[in-house]
Amino acid sequence: MDAIVLFAHGSRDPLWHQPMQSLQKLIEQQCPQILVRCAYLELCQPDLMTAVHDLTLQSCQSIRVIPLFLGVGKHAREDLPLLMNQLKSQYPNVAFECLPAVGEHPLLLSTLAQIATN
Repeated sequence: MDAIVLFAHGSRDPLWHQPMQSLQKLIEQQCPQILVRCAYLELCQPDLMTAVHDLTLQSCQSIRVIPLFLGVGKHAREDLPLLMNQLKSQYPNVAFECLPAVGEHPLLLSTLAQIATN
């Protein structure tokens, strides 16, 4: 079974989570065969380790981590690679893929430009 983890910074404000949860629901509707979880670096739960553990308990053998960061700061450059190395060590039988931060993706940049100019 395949899975996606939408990885974001985190916030104590419950309204802040709504875009991530909406994205999770949209992916689940478009690809019901893929399990989707949100995970956060700090300030709220679940963290990345907990989300991945939950997915491995559901027999996920392939997990794609999507960093929901617009900028590639310290969290994307330093913290996330460390977490990914920990996951790969802890779950050697799981294939992990960590995509670049969404803020680097040309489609997102194009969409943001359209939003700004329409």
